Amino acid sequence: MQWVLNAIIRYKNFLLFLFLFNLGLIISGKQSDYHSSKIAKTSLAISGFIHQPFEQLNSYFNLVDENKRLAKENNTLKSLVLERFNQAEVLSLEEQNIAGPQYYSLPAKIIRNSFTQSRNILLIDKGSSNSIAKEMGVIGPKGIIGIVNQTSENYASVLSILYRDLKINAKFKKSNVFGSLFWLGENPNEMQLADIASINSVEVGDTLVTGGMSSYFPEGIPIGTVKSFDLPENGAYYDINVALFNNMTDLEYVYVIGNKNRREIIELLEREP
Repeated sequence: MQWVLNAIIRYKNFLLFLFLFNLGLIISGKQSDYHSSKIAKTSLAISGFIHQPFEQLNSYFNLVDENKRLAKENNTLKSLVLERFNQAEVLSLEEQNIAGPQYYSLPAKIIRNSFTQSRNILLIDKGSSNSIAKEMGVIGPKGIIGIVNQTSENYASVLSILYRDLKINAKFKKSNVFGSLFWLGENPNEMQLADIASINSVEVGDTLVTGGMSSYFPEGIPIGTVKSFDLPENGAYYDINVALFNNMTDLEYVYVIGNKNRREIIELLEREP
């Protein structure tokens, strides 16, 4: 114990400097949006720098399992490509849509995954230098993951769908009935669906996908299936539990989704009536 006290006394000036420096950063960040943004970006860069070496080491020891997973995913993607190709063959050139796609994807790797908090944030190894921008959607091999929150040059933080204040527009694949998907902060592989009126038919096993009513995700991205539901007595809306397709506790590679028309959509929505 004595050596700890000796070290504190010896480096008291340096420790005092660190304390005052951090105090100044906190006060500056609270009083200025500009400084708050700069501090957030710096913290993001430092966090990425610290976590990336550990993630690379972990990935090295999981190469065999990862190669198997990638082979399975590639096979699924090839099947989808072939299916789309076969459908296109039966269409005439006039019937085919030759316009460029509205959405595009950028691959990234998760270097920090949080799922035990009430408001979980992930960290990916791509940033503004890779054309990643705030409010881009993020998906995994089996469905949605979250929305980009902040970017630095080489990293980006992502609001996980396991973030209590986040709501996702979702719909039933079978009927196009829309609702709001959110997380209660409990099971990381289950979410809740609200705003589904009792006049609609709901069954266990029904598939849910993104509704496309936002600039984050295109329509039809998988989410999960109805695990259970309840209709309160004299209630007008269902309480629905959704089992996610993605295992949110075991994530590694993701795709960041960009919307070429997002700026135009936002400018239109922000115009005064």
